[in-house]
Amino acid sequence: MGAQVSSFAGDEARARVLAAYDRAMAHWPQPREERDVETAFGTTRVHAYNTDADGIPVVLLHGQSAGPVEWAPHVAAFAEGRAVFAVDRVGEPGYSTQTAPIRTPDDTAAWLEEVLAALGLERVHLVGHSYGGWVALNHAVRAPGRIASVAVYDPPSALAPLRPGFVFRAIALTVGKSDASRRRHYDRIIGGTGAPAEETEAQARFFLEALRGFRVRLLPPTRLSDDDLRSIAVPALVLLGGDTGVLDAHRAEERARALIPGVRTQIAPGARHGMPVELLNSRVPQFLRDVEKDLAPQA
Repeated sequence: MGAQVSSFAGDEARARVLAAYDRAMAHWPQPREERDVETAFGTTRVHAYNTDADGIPVVLLHGQSAGPVEWAPHVAAFAEGRAVFAVDRVGEPGYSTQTAPIRTPDDTAAWLEEVLAALGLERVHLVGHSYGGWVALNHAVRAPGRIASVAVYDPPSALAPLRPGFVFRAIALTVGKSDASRRRHYDRIIGGTGAPAEETEAQARFFLEALRGFRVRLLPPTRLSDDDLRSIAVPALVLLGGDTGVLDAHRAEERARALIPGVRTQIAPGARHGMPVELLNSRVPQFLRDVEKDLAPQA
């Protein structure tokens, strides 16, 4: 198969997906800025909040087909004293436009490094969910120069293999014959996150509309080797859902603890693959404060 890039299924599909995207993004805190930056892989849309803050910025990396819309319940909590930038990844449904395929983990790191450089960000905290968590860990391995810390929730494949059941449900989401069946599979994977009902519904509608109207050609997340994980030299936080169907949380935690120097981990009882609002909005800001305290010059 020749090199391919992701794309909308057509003009009508693009209009439907972006309308759902815009409705979901309306739940972000305001004022929200939008920026487009050019990379070798296409134009990347970035959403920014609290850009006048002088702390180390946070860069948010969303899950597959979830878009920056999924960060709506978390942005204000993460923005305590710092700017927040949510990247709309090329190759995903949204306002970014992919022009060249991303074939390797090195390509993934090259794309994100171009985005950070174009934004003028010399030092950042990376926070990622699902596929975005894999992107964050991959960057900490392959291009760590700008990274102050990395925090991830349920990163697929990086620490433990995907569960066969998750692969089946992901396929069912794609080929489901009705909106109702797709929604059941989506709810089973994501679970309750504690987000407000209107935000949860808007995010689900965007995700399901994206399944119908966007052809994803993403690089599958790959296993990070033992040497890769040992090479992560920045502070790291790994959060996992106790009832996630994506991976074996205990196996992932054990491997992270054994290999990533100084890693902090937590398995959230009862949590599925969707990001638990209470967990992330408490653990991540505290982690960022701890990292910045350690980075601060000693009197």
